[in-house]
Amino acid sequence: MFHNLVKSVPVLLTIVTSMLFLGGCTEKTKSRKMHIVREEICVEGLKEEYDFLFLTDMHIVATSDEDTPKELASAKERKVQFINAEGMASAQQFPQWITYANEQAYEAVLLGGDIIDSPTSGNLLVLDEQLGRLDPPYLYTPGNHDWTQPWEYMTRTAVEEYRPRLEPYMQGSPEIQHLDIGELRIIAVDNSSDQVPEEVISAYEELLQTEQKVIVLLHVPLITQSVLGRAREVWNSPVVLGAGNYGGIYPDEHSDRFMEMTTAADSPVELILAGHVHFYDKDYVEGEKKVLQIVGPPGFEGSAVHLTLKASDTQ
Repeated sequence: MFHNLVKSVPVLLTIVTSMLFLGGCTEKTKSRKMHIVREEICVEGLKEEYDFLFLTDMHIVATSDEDTPKELASAKERKVQFINAEGMASAQQFPQWITYANEQAYEAVLLGGDIIDSPTSGNLLVLDEQLGRLDPPYLYTPGNHDWTQPWEYMTRTAVEEYRPRLEPYMQGSPEIQHLDIGELRIIAVDNSSDQVPEEVISAYEELLQTEQKVIVLLHVPLITQSVLGRAREVWNSPVVLGAGNYGGIYPDEHSDRFMEMTTAADSPVELILAGHVHFYDKDYVEGEKKVLQIVGPPGFEGSAVHLTLKASDTQ
């Protein structure tokens, strides 16, 4: 049984770092602010305490000599959209998050999609270099930008040519992956195309057959009253999955089945993590069982979630 959130504390950390690991020396150090939302959650049945970094929607924009003129032009336009309050671009921030995760020695780093803004050579080079530096294990679910270009959005080319570029960072299977950490199982399910693919349903059902407590990692949030209301204000568009008659995305039969399994009375799912909407939110997904959903703030603004799961005080 899931117990209510005990503590949610936004914490502002100021870290002075050099940019040496970005590939070039600089004489000056640059001070930046890391906005950490701390979520402490009590779960009945846990015996140990687990700490994770949840980072989503970095939208890294970088370039390389292998990028096409069209990609370079797009990068120039997109880069200025993804900076923090101190004027630091997402591609500069991401290495600092990797360093921070290593210093904090998290059990794992959970990446909620749109870590890169498009699957160009320049962006993939940054991704490869930085994930290669990461000490904790990680789980990375795809976002809609990770595998598409603005001129190839959800096209056959995007599916056949671009999506495979992510496989080395997603256990060879972007559609569904999992990571077992002690008493916890984290399942990453790809819903970046706004639906849950038919081919993941049987694998998801099998992964739920566990004595472990389960965290589900998505990109597109599931419907809650809170996230739907805020998404309407920010995007004026249905950008959450479920309850199409209330303004969300109408789920197909496979997405319906996925949500039913996730919120079934006997479901081991204790928490859903999502991103996509570029704002922080926390509310319960309704079903036979209420499941808490945390929507992460956008990484390109310098924000992430420090997530702690611990034993219930009532045990």
